Amino acid sequence: MNILCIVCGIMTIQFYFNLRLVLHSVYALIRKRRDLIMKKNLLIALLSLFTLVGLAACSGDDNAENDNNKEEKQTKESSEKNSEDGPVATVNGEELSREDFEQQLANAQQQYEQMGMDTEGQQDQIEQSVVDEMIGMELLQQEAENEGHEVSEEEVDERYEEFTSQFESEEARDEAYEQNDLDEETVREELKRSLLINKYVEENIDEAEVSEEEIEEQYDAMSEQQGEEAPSYDEVKDQIEQQLITQKENEQVTQLIDELREEADVEVLI
Repeated sequence: MNILCIVCGIMTIQFYFNLRLVLHSVYALIRKRRDLIMKKNLLIALLSLFTLVGLAACSGDDNAENDNNKEEKQTKESSEKNSEDGPVATVNGEELSREDFEQQLANAQQQYEQMGMDTEGQQDQIEQSVVDEMIGMELLQQEAENEGHEVSEEEVDERYEEFTSQFESEEARDEAYEQNDLDEETVREELKRSLLINKYVEENIDEAEVSEEEIEEQYDAMSEQQGEEAPSYDEVKDQIEQQLITQKENEQVTQLIDELREEADVEVLI
């Protein structure tokens, strides 16, 4: 049972495992979003300046009211700045960075686009989903550490070798790292984190079983959709079985995260 695949399947935040699929356009979106944030901060600063000038020009009985308005504006500006630059959430005191959030949000949006899904009007839902996934991974990591799970350098070396074998050459790997602002150390850290979570999850979910009847039901549903183009049962039986197993294991991981979150101190800041 490959629990690493389970965790990656339920959470799109395993950004580093899909390096070869990451396009320049994703990071262009990130850069554009950061440019917009910078422009918004500049606008806030200008508005603040105009506010201060206006306050300086006021006198008499209006001073108290203007002081209150100033405090309200400063509080609002501070809140906006925090929401743009600060963490997107805290989990038991640990901050989840906005930079990671933006990377994973862009990756999720790209995946939706590649699947031809229309996400218009669903931006808030997508953002919340990404934050929830980040919170889930952080909870799993914290609990794995609390239970004393460890990952050896030999395990990281083996996983890193598997990861880098996806590239056609060292030059292709280095080019992907450069394009995505990564280095070997960062990738190794993410692999180590995934291995740590994998150990915890493996001990806390049951091995899923799928019956022949469930496989047949899934095949019948697929055949009804595809009609004459549907492959034979024998051709896709193993694939359907693995899909159903993964689905059941994903449900267990989701339940595990929900239970951890109920006991955790989580604050969402988006």
